[in-house]
Amino acid sequence: SVLHYPACGGTTAGGGMIVLDASTLILLAKTDLLPLLAEKTRVLIPEEVQREALAKPELYDARVIAGMLSTGKVQVLKDPQAQLCKRLQDDFALEPGEASALLLAKEKRVPLGTDDGPSIKAAKLMGIPFLTAIHVVVELCEKGRIDRQTALAKLERLQQVGRYGVQILEDARKQIQRGR
Repeated sequence: SVLHYPACGGTTAGGGMIVLDASTLILLAKTDLLPLLAEKTRVLIPEEVQREALAKPELYDARVIAGMLSTGKVQVLKDPQAQLCKRLQDDFALEPGEASALLLAKEKRVPLGTDDGPSIKAAKLMGIPFLTAIHVVVELCEKGRIDRQTALAKLERLQQVGRYGVQILEDARKQIQRGR
C-alpha cells in the first residue's frame, strides 16, 4: 500500500517504500504499529538510525526493532556520504540519524517518516514528501487495517510517548472518528 497524505504533497512516490528516521521508527515500535506498517510497506533505515534505535537494547522499542531487523521486515541501507550528512546537520540543526534518513529518502525518491520538527522543516525545503507516526495511524484506520477504537487507542499512546501539538492530535482524532 502506498501511503497517501496531504502532508506528503498529495500522494507519496516510490511504490510502497518509506525511509524512517529514529524518532518515527521508535514511536511506531513503542505503539506496535511498526509491524503493521511493514506488512505492506518496505521500511528502510540508514545505518545511523539503526545505531540510534538500538542504543538501549533493553528497551521494548529496541527489542521490537531488533526483531524486525533480524527478519528483514526493516532493512538497513548504507549511510549517505558523511560530508553531505554533516552539511545537512549544520544547515538544519539535525542529529546524524535524521540527516542520514533525509538524504536516503531523497536519494531513493521515497517519503520520509519523521516526527522531528527540524527534519520536517528540512524535508519541506528539500521537497521530500514526509509523514509522521500520526499519519501512519490515520492511514491504517482509513485502509481498514485497524478499527477506529484501535486507532484512537494508538493515537492516545502516541500522545503519551511523542511530542505533538494539541491541534495535530485533535485533527487526527476527528479524522479517525469521521472515518476519513
